[in-house]
Amino acid sequence: MNKLAVFELGVNDVRLTIFNYTANGYFAPDSQIIEPVKLTQDMERDGYIKPSRIQETIAILKNLRKIVDGAKIENMICYASPIIANARNQIAFLDEIYKTVSLYFRVLTPEEQISALHSAILYSFAMTRGVIIQIGDYSTEIIRFNRRVIVNSISLPIGALNLLDKTGEGSLADKMDKAVDIFTRELKKLSWLYNLDADSEFIGVGEVFNSLGKLSRKSTRYPLDVAHNYEVTQESFQNVYNLIRGLDLDKAKKLKGISEKRADVIAIGLSIIKSAFNEFIRAGVKISTNGEMYGIVTRNLLGQSGDKPLLDILGYSLSAINEFYPTSINADSNYALAVILYKQLKVLHKLTRPYVKVLRIAASLCMSGKRISFEDYQKNNFHVILHSSIYGASHKDIILAAFVAASQNIDDFSLSDWVRFKDLVSDEDLDAVRKLAIIIKMATMLNITNSNSVKDIACDVLGDTVILKTEVERDATLEISQAMSVASDFRKVYGKNLQIL
Repeated sequence: MNKLAVFELGVNDVRLTIFNYTANGYFAPDSQIIEPVKLTQDMERDGYIKPSRIQETIAILKNLRKIVDGAKIENMICYASPIIANARNQIAFLDEIYKTVSLYFRVLTPEEQISALHSAILYSFAMTRGVIIQIGDYSTEIIRFNRRVIVNSISLPIGALNLLDKTGEGSLADKMDKAVDIFTRELKKLSWLYNLDADSEFIGVGEVFNSLGKLSRKSTRYPLDVAHNYEVTQESFQNVYNLIRGLDLDKAKKLKGISEKRADVIAIGLSIIKSAFNEFIRAGVKISTNGEMYGIVTRNLLGQSGDKPLLDILGYSLSAINEFYPTSINADSNYALAVILYKQLKVLHKLTRPYVKVLRIAASLCMSGKRISFEDYQKNNFHVILHSSIYGASHKDIILAAFVAASQNIDDFSLSDWVRFKDLVSDEDLDAVRKLAIIIKMATMLNITNSNSVKDIACDVLGDTVILKTEVERDATLEISQAMSVASDFRKVYGKNLQIL
């Protein structure tokens, strides 16, 4: 296992993130340390980063460097926020870091920032076309993509922090209203935002969007505490926006999901989002927890391929999970058999195409609960899947897959857990979960020796009996015997007797 250390020099903090990666192109974060430092505070007075901030930053970097050296990590990336380019003493500052800590930081250009942000989304979402919005303290990046290629992009020199400065004196509501007006004038200069395709989707990146997601999930009592790919609807956003706008600053600071020191900045960031909703966002915006750092790592570890669209986001994501947390050496074979069974039993289950994605997740992670314990691992599958970093699938897909993988024994199905997600699932979904769970269980049993003995399956339905005829390359007596243990549950769900030959 290889390791990569990423040092990020931001406006408000210094971050060290360590990634594990493999030679075949998979990576995953291992740990992260964030140390606060107001690097650009008071810089606007004379354009210089203050000596006290420089020394504080260097002291932090020295300690973080000890962690990297202690872990014997040689592969490192060091980059700084574009706002540091505005400092008159940026060269002297970065030289001092290099001399004292032996870390060479490069300041990102706005173009590099946009490219990295786009790469991050390419490996996080299965979207054909849409708009990415990243709100920072001093800038807002907007990227329009089509067929997963950048069509238009811009880095506006207006972020949540410097927009706050432009709103002058007044109540929080007054400041937010002024911020909407100011940012709307900037958006109206971008004609390409006003002729978007009807099926365009919208992705939000950054602290402001993360805070919005937290507040939205809380206000709607959303049952899944997962930030990535959570969609904030227009109605939910308006409720959060009105809530914040109606508070004084002291009360806003006490809201969970908003940092006390940044409450007013987050509020102005919501005004930027409000302007976007007013002008071009239609139904809602999906939150991305992967920003430019994820894109930089992608491009560094995958080379030029990191700039190209990843056609199978879900497949890459599931393979990465099994690469770093292996619980089955034959996840792909299990899925292949599950697909064969799904197709052969279609005349009985009559499930629609969207459930194939649910089947894929459940089949790939149907033994993931072994990370916790072999005993009752199928029940453990539920919690592991719900909280795995699965990209290219909706929250509903992930929830249904968790129930499928946990309910391979039908009596283990948890109705109390199902009720928790009642606003996201339906009776049709419940029927699908039970049918898919049977398929997953049979697929794993038909591959229980990990020898890939069963190559194909044909199905005959004769009255009240379903006959599955296996095509094998070697003796599959054990596989067939184990698969027949599903017969009782098969009868409960499909209403047929089961024979496997």
